[in-house]
Amino acid sequence: MLVFAGLGLNEKTITNEIIEEIKDADKIYFERYTSPPMPYNEYEYNFQYEQVGREFIEDGNKILEQSKEEKVILLTYGNPMIATTHMDLKMRATEVGISTKVLHNTSITTVLPGETGLHSYKFGRITTLMAETQIAPLSVYEVIYKNLLSELHSTILMEYNLDTKKYLDPIDAIKQLLKIEEEQKKQVINESTILIIASRVGMNKQEIICESVSELLKKHYDKPPYTLIIPGKLHFTEIESLQQLFGIKDITDNSINIKSKAIDMLENYIPKAKRTLNKIKEMTNEDNRYSDLFKNIEAYIDDSERFRNEERFELAILSIGYAEGLIDSLIFLGEVELEW
Repeated sequence: MLVFAGLGLNEKTITNEIIEEIKDADKIYFERYTSPPMPYNEYEYNFQYEQVGREFIEDGNKILEQSKEEKVILLTYGNPMIATTHMDLKMRATEVGISTKVLHNTSITTVLPGETGLHSYKFGRITTLMAETQIAPLSVYEVIYKNLLSELHSTILMEYNLDTKKYLDPIDAIKQLLKIEEEQKKQVINESTILIIASRVGMNKQEIICESVSELLKKHYDKPPYTLIIPGKLHFTEIESLQQLFGIKDITDNSINIKSKAIDMLENYIPKAKRTLNKIKEMTNEDNRYSDLFKNIEAYIDDSERFRNEERFELAILSIGYAEGLIDSLIFLGEVELEW
């Protein structure tokens, strides 16, 4: 049997249900991917457990083999099923006939709205930023970008490296994202972006700071675990909450400059098509032979603008594509020669 047990947010939130399950457990593992490091001395229980990292859970072979014959408990910080790796392990166990049980508890994701004043239903996809990788920062950046595009808040969990026993520091995390911004240029983050850094939520010495990136980079952060929140479009009540809780006077909308790839394309293609059509009209002195063609091109451009304003972006791109196709036909047939 394999039991997934959530410990909540601190050493005192272990449930009686978990304690009862532990009494007849053959093996207990404590997964430490984003959970607090042991130097806190906050997780000193009177039962023996083995600390394991993400790789142990992702591989899963050892824990599954043990669960076939023994009762194995996997302890995790927060709620066990927030992590997709745990859900995958649960499904693998079920596939090979291992019975499973989930003991839920409070998660960082359920607590953050109440601690920050942000609306719970406006949080988008959660992501984790790791300390030593070249791939993760870009994938995390893309998650934030898509959340902002949907006007949603982003929660970024900070990795705890079990091997080096180090957490990713908030300043290093912000610098990673700023570096990716220099390359991607999607206006996801800059020095004026408003961020929230939540440290040790639900634990002793909880600290939550909301400032601009430029101000947050100047600060020193105490013990982990850390969670980074990038707010999306804010409701006026969320703005009031941030102002009251953190004393911020001017709060900018982090999502205001975010544009989809479709909008970027249309903002480039529509003006270009208009300029090209006007130049062709000048070159041909608006020859009557092309009047019907010009009307069709103008109609497609108008359609594209209308669809863009209606946020029907696929139709807008299709329409401007037809307009450019007709323009290109004149050029390819040698009717006009354009030099830019």
